Amino acid sequence: MAFNPARLLPTPKRMEVVEGVLRVPASASALHAPFEEFSNTLRVSLNKIFCTEIAEGEGVVLKHDASIKPGAYAIDTTGEQMVLSAADDEGIVYAIATALQMISLSGEEIVVPMVRIEDAPDKSYRGLMVDLARKWHPASKVLHYIDICFMLKLRYLHLHFMDTQSYTLPSRAFPKLCEPYRHYSYEDIAEFCAYAKARGVILIPEFEVPGHASVLVRQYPEIFSNVVDDEECATLVTEGGEIITSNALICAGNPKTSDAVRTLLRELCEIFPDSPYIHIGGDEANVKAWNFCTHCRAYMKEHGIKDERELYSEFTGRVAQMVFDLGRTPIVWEGFPKEGVHYIPKDTIVIAWESHYHLAPDLLDAGFQIINASWQPLYIVPKMHLRWYAKDILNWNVYNWQHWWKNSPARLNPIHVPPTDRVLGAQICAWEGIYEQEVGLVMENCAALSERLWNLERCDDDDACYRRISAIVTRTTLLIQDV
Repeated sequence: MAFNPARLLPTPKRMEVVEGVLRVPASASALHAPFEEFSNTLRVSLNKIFCTEIAEGEGVVLKHDASIKPGAYAIDTTGEQMVLSAADDEGIVYAIATALQMISLSGEEIVVPMVRIEDAPDKSYRGLMVDLARKWHPASKVLHYIDICFMLKLRYLHLHFMDTQSYTLPSRAFPKLCEPYRHYSYEDIAEFCAYAKARGVILIPEFEVPGHASVLVRQYPEIFSNVVDDEECATLVTEGGEIITSNALICAGNPKTSDAVRTLLRELCEIFPDSPYIHIGGDEANVKAWNFCTHCRAYMKEHGIKDERELYSEFTGRVAQMVFDLGRTPIVWEGFPKEGVHYIPKDTIVIAWESHYHLAPDLLDAGFQIINASWQPLYIVPKMHLRWYAKDILNWNVYNWQHWWKNSPARLNPIHVPPTDRVLGAQICAWEGIYEQEVGLVMENCAALSERLWNLERCDDDDACYRRISAIVTRTTLLIQDV
């Protein structure tokens, strides 16, 4: 398989090409002890790509170099070995991912072009979200998504474990949440964590409240449901004809509900010990039902909260603080209103996606750090006719929000914010599709996203980028093939 150094993706910041190729034994090892685990990752990945056994040896070596900046890496193939260098785990996995693009096998030899590379990303948050609750994904496919993030240098894999349809995590405290054949076991979660850690991918588990949480109300109504004074209030119709049910979201005023949420968050932290972030949902909650809940009305009166919209922000802030108390950082969807925004700790990270509930400029003005998940062009929803492709992402940038929806201000007037470090990065969101429906487009769009976040300034025109994307998708497909 021939290699063209112009096909690396994302494009390295600095690359010097020397005439000739390096041929070394098909083997890999860690020159320094800190990277021993990642040497095995390199060998395992090469085994998958080339369907052969790569031995332990010094053909490719991983070297610890404290002079390299955190998150950066270097590759040198101009000597007698292929040397991958970094100061930390993050940098060395980027070096390995680049090496996996460069390496060809010839018999029992690794063949690589003679190059010197020095590289580092511009934006730290480069992510992919996969919906595991609406459409079940077998555990083996979750491992494939970890490999995709690893190969494409996406640092974060956000796993949407819970929605109206199902709660796909294990739970000892609330076992009725775990639908047979539609939730991951403790052993599955442990494998996800170990597999991701060995590839430098950080998992972000999502627990969705107060909306998208009907599964909690169905299985444990005595804890999570809103308590309505009379039956006539159980189902209400607004002037617009919208049906509001008191069971559409969890109660925000019952102390038993808050205690149960805290317990589920504690379980989540225990099974994801290496995840610095916990996503707590927070979007698309039809909170009008709280006006008819005995507990919510009493809570608002006791705490001086004027209405259900302010309670929405207060509840989001309350759950965010639970996550902080557990030693993690909460992430929420743009969903809470401006009313009561002061209740939400400012260290909470907000994903701005809809450009409807709370716009990116307002979130920044309120003091939050944000992640761009602009529906257009970063959403993948197979059931919808509207789709965006790599070319759309290549011609987008991280400070831009767009939308197709008529109710979003970003539809006719895309939203732009000035360049700032408080826009941490961006992520692709793959919703409501089974693995086979979405994986091809996920790889292509994630490759384009990686290029746009690794290098905020364009390095190539579209045609050159397409060639890079095609090359890395081809190799990533080999990495995730089922054998």
